[in-house]
Amino acid sequence: MYSMNVQPVTLDGRAVRLVPLAQEHAQGLYNRGREQADWAYMPRACFVDLADARQWIDEALARADHVPFAVIETHKNRPVGSTRYLNIRPEHRSLEIGWTWLGREWQRTAVNTEAKYLLLAHAFERLGCVRVEFKTDARNKRSQRAIERIGATREGVLRQHMIVQDNYLRDSVYYSVLDSEWPRVKEHLGALVARA
Repeated sequence: MYSMNVQPVTLDGRAVRLVPLAQEHAQGLYNRGREQADWAYMPRACFVDLADARQWIDEALARADHVPFAVIETHKNRPVGSTRYLNIRPEHRSLEIGWTWLGREWQRTAVNTEAKYLLLAHAFERLGCVRVEFKTDARNKRSQRAIERIGATREGVLRQHMIVQDNYLRDSVYYSVLDSEWPRVKEHLGALVARA
């Protein structure tokens, strides 16, 4: 029986390593998180200065229901973005992967694919999840294509689900991968990572 005890952990891949988010990542994340266009569909805007990045890290770490990671490019050992587990529901053996962003240079690269592979593998194979979900802004077609590319199933739209930047009433598109689907998704993601 799985305990679904979600704790900070380091997940090692070939191109990327996911490590528990910490203040030591602030400068690197600030350097890569200053493009407003990259944050257009996030709940908040891009970093305005280093202090803002530090505050964002503090807020992420203060959330008892979130387990945030820094995404580290292994080749140069530098932070290039962030992601996290959230909406953690041990009683239902379920969690969400979200709050994912990458610096512009690492978007549409193997970094995001391998990060998702590591997070999903840990969720299903170590934590015993029966469901992992993703959600994205209905306006964010690129994110929807990326989620579909990893093999998640589109479930539907929650209308006026969140109030985000500029008081916009966001519709959220939900996706999921179930434990029964994980072997197929794992094989698919493994092939994508190997080709990258």
